[in-house]
Amino acid sequence: MNRRNPSLRRPLRGPGQEHGYILLFALGLMAVVTTVVLGVSVSLRLDAQLLTREKDALQESYMLQSAATYTALQLGIASAVAGANPPLPEEVRRNWPLWRLPEPGEPPAAAPNTAPSARGTAAAAAAGSTPTARYEATLGRQPFTAELQDASGLPDANDLTAQEWERLYALLGTAPERARELALLTMEFKNRVMDTRGTAGFSSMRELTDWNEIPRTLVRGGTTQVPVGLQDLLVVGTKNRKVRLDTTPIVLLRALGNLTDEQLQRLAAMRRSGTPITAALAQQWTAGTGLIAADMTGPPTAVTARLRLGGARSTGAALVATLVQQGGKFSVVDSMIDVSAR
Repeated sequence: MNRRNPSLRRPLRGPGQEHGYILLFALGLMAVVTTVVLGVSVSLRLDAQLLTREKDALQESYMLQSAATYTALQLGIASAVAGANPPLPEEVRRNWPLWRLPEPGEPPAAAPNTAPSARGTAAAAAAGSTPTARYEATLGRQPFTAELQDASGLPDANDLTAQEWERLYALLGTAPERARELALLTMEFKNRVMDTRGTAGFSSMRELTDWNEIPRTLVRGGTTQVPVGLQDLLVVGTKNRKVRLDTTPIVLLRALGNLTDEQLQRLAAMRRSGTPITAALAQQWTAGTGLIAADMTGPPTAVTARLRLGGARSTGAALVATLVQQGGKFSVVDSMIDVSAR
């Protein structure tokens, strides 16, 4: 009989040891699975949050666009009532809260549900104290506010020449050489847009305001050197070059025309005194300047609407829409979100 060396004998594994290994393996597996599940759960929660934010932003955008269309309809109704023949009875018009723009020099409170705009005191002053009408309305259950300003005296950015761009940039505080360079770049940018899309130029002011070549101070204004920016001075989609001598910003008059100091002093005196600017007076003042004066007695041909969801103290983003009047009806020709208003 062969006997094995007791020192070489392997210890026998009892049932308790095997169960211990299985338990350790199961715990390790559970740790791995738990880590994976937690990772997936966190990822899903983040995706859900992002999706919710995107959904909310999309809903907000659609509501603001609807508010712009609603505003255009209200302005169209007011235009139709004003041009009704025979005129509607005075008691009907008095009890009908029509959306309209206050006349230049008229206190904003004179129009129903209006109040001074909280935005751009410097811009309003530079624009000849253009009055602002403020209205509140509800779309479904969503309230919104609309601040309206007459934009008939603001030029279409697509109609500016290279020389006018250069003047405008220089008047906004840009060094002469940089103003000339920036004007040429702007015209090249416009030509690229035209060649790519086959359009007459920029389709929205967003294309200019988001363009990296233009410094943010020139876009937004609000500084001592640049109190107003391009977003307050230009529009897109109106096809307008006419100026209003009562409201068009002086910086635009100087950029678009050849003005003398004596002419600017006369205009400043007329604006301060509230002198009605008749067609004959406008023709006399613009003679030799290269400027084309708009009809001072006609209804507004363009309106800038600043729209916000919520009540009067809403802090959300604002949609700035440009509305153009054609044949007595208003339509939205441009709109962009102003995130700086948050």
